[in-house]
Amino acid sequence: MELSQQGRRKLAVALAGLAAITALGSAGFFMYPLYTDWQANRTQSDLREQFQTASLKADYAAGEVQDASPLTRIIIPAMGTDTIVVEGTSNKALNTGAGHYPNTPLPGEPGNVAIAGHRTTYGKPFSNLEVLRPGDQITLITPFAEHLYEVIEPFDGHSNPWITTASDWSAVNPTTDATLTLTTCHPKGSDKQRLIARAKLVESKEIA
Repeated sequence: MELSQQGRRKLAVALAGLAAITALGSAGFFMYPLYTDWQANRTQSDLREQFQTASLKADYAAGEVQDASPLTRIIIPAMGTDTIVVEGTSNKALNTGAGHYPNTPLPGEPGNVAIAGHRTTYGKPFSNLEVLRPGDQITLITPFAEHLYEVIEPFDGHSNPWITTASDWSAVNPTTDATLTLTTCHPKGSDKQRLIARAKLVESKEIA
């Protein structure tokens, strides 16, 4: 049955509305990562200022760094990463870019220091974690010291970095040696799995 002129007008309006909604949805899909990166960059600027303050130094010394407050600076030349890591892995903390698992040691201490970072949003500091290879260097700078780690050779029957399930938390379990474990989502844009990299402490030096 042929549509009346009024029916055709209604159909045209409906199709135009659908096209507009689709366009807005597509724009939002592409704009969201850009917005979160912008937000994280602003937050990182504030964190770098806080990281230099006497109050943060006192909190660190007392072991009282609060959730989402700056804890350490991580530098990974092979990945082009240079970001402030905050305490905690809450949404608030990770929305700054990277967060320290609160039940793991502080940088430079014996045991397994663990840090989680975004891969596709909020500054994506661990975007290309997969490029790390044994021998690559990772530096953690705290208010008191600079700690140099090196990515280790494959171990325990898997590669390094390696992929595991989203429910596997064994990578952040305690270790006897002074190690560093970095975790992020895998594949990019999905949290179905985790990508993990591990390094060992090779040198620590105090900051005057």
